[in-house]
Amino acid sequence: MREIMLVLTLLVFHPAAAQQDSSAQQRYEAALKQASKQFDAWFYPNYVKLYSLPESAFTSRIDSVRNSYNGLLTRFEDQLPPLYVHQELTSNKFYFDNLLIDYPEQHDNYAGHTSRRKSRIAERMRANVPDLNNPALLRNRSFHEYARSFFDYHVSLERRNKQYDSLDNQALWATWAVLPRFVSQPECLDFWRTEYLHRYMDNNGIKDIDSIYEAFLASCRDTNYLNLVTKQYKEQQAGRADHVIRTYKTVGPFNLDIHLFLPDSLRQHKPRPVIVYFHSGGWSEGKPDWSFATCHGFAKQAGWVACAVEYRTYDRHGTLPFAAVKDARSAIRWLRQHSSEYNIDTNKIVASGNAAGGHLALCTVLANQWNESTDDLHYSPRPNALLVNAATYDLNDSAVAWVRKDQRNPLLVKSISPLYLIQNNFPPALIIHGMNDRLSPYTNASLFVDKMERAGAAGIEFHGLAGAEHYIWIDHGYADQVAKLRGEFIKALNY
Repeated sequence: MREIMLVLTLLVFHPAAAQQDSSAQQRYEAALKQASKQFDAWFYPNYVKLYSLPESAFTSRIDSVRNSYNGLLTRFEDQLPPLYVHQELTSNKFYFDNLLIDYPEQHDNYAGHTSRRKSRIAERMRANVPDLNNPALLRNRSFHEYARSFFDYHVSLERRNKQYDSLDNQALWATWAVLPRFVSQPECLDFWRTEYLHRYMDNNGIKDIDSIYEAFLASCRDTNYLNLVTKQYKEQQAGRADHVIRTYKTVGPFNLDIHLFLPDSLRQHKPRPVIVYFHSGGWSEGKPDWSFATCHGFAKQAGWVACAVEYRTYDRHGTLPFAAVKDARSAIRWLRQHSSEYNIDTNKIVASGNAAGGHLALCTVLANQWNESTDDLHYSPRPNALLVNAATYDLNDSAVAWVRKDQRNPLLVKSISPLYLIQNNFPPALIIHGMNDRLSPYTNASLFVDKMERAGAAGIEFHGLAGAEHYIWIDHGYADQVAKLRGEFIKALNY
């Protein structure tokens, strides 16, 4: 903390060192850029440590940095346009308020339990409620990010109400309840309802959201917002209409679907290989729709049966990865059980997944203690080959601390962590991982492969991509390389 404050202090009292010959605004922005770089280098590597501090200590540190940023602006204030100064002060305020409002939830995650204390930060942020009803602020990026964090915090509190337990799309229903409590100005309310509904459909799909969608159409007064959401909804609706959808499992109030894309000549040839896609999304969001285009390609061009699996997630169903693991294993069992209906070769089932989906693909083979009570255990959940991109290997990692919160046995996550489920009986697998992945560390992927090979597992093809971060399957710098490796691996299977 002392180091970052020293840097900021030097920048406040020696701004001219930045660019002597530039305008005041250019010199200020150069100094601000340097200060922000130093702040990021201090804050983010210490993220877990900082959010683990007591609330008062965390607040003090953030407010100290906030004051230094404002002090930097004050140094130039007389040389800058008043409107520009006002905008910068507003951005500073909401940038640091955003860090504060994240504290209650993040602190609970790293502490491992939900605090029963009333957050002073949350009470302090209530002073910003009038700003949530100011349309002019909607164009300010820092405010926009703060407002989302503020609403998300209150949505997390709302979801503690047991009435949501039996609902699909729990996060969306809770958001719909929270927004009008804080936003009454019509333009702002329309904006935030559009923002959340649009983002939710993008990340979770449209299944079972008809009630909220119809309510949005009836209440929204902005034509542009209506057109945006309507177009998105109808596109996703059309995407779900051109293939077979079957329920592979009913668990509690939830019917889980498997989306099947079939070759035109399904019955004219010998049984077909099948590829099964588990979507990404950190077990909290995601939708099978993300794999529809790829499934179409496999069915039409390769003549395979291709599937995209809906599994339980936190945003929709309020569940943790343990449930998703059971769902993934149930889906593979369902395909074997119904193989004759779709002419599937049960010796040629390939499971594929990105990130959380890659974790689930691995767990269909490794997490043998996790089975749905309604599953027919005569059918194996193990695929015959794996395609895994950027998977999570250790759920003890701080990046997924939320999974362990309030668990009676925090070590239970080891039973769904591939790094602790080493065995020699493993199918052919292609594992690809970015070496600069900050969400799912490359070291865990490398260690997993090393342990598996030392245990006697054969047939693992491992590729670490130098310079690549997490989203290697859509990153323009690496997506083609990933697709090429996957294509070559599938070809080598000789299916």
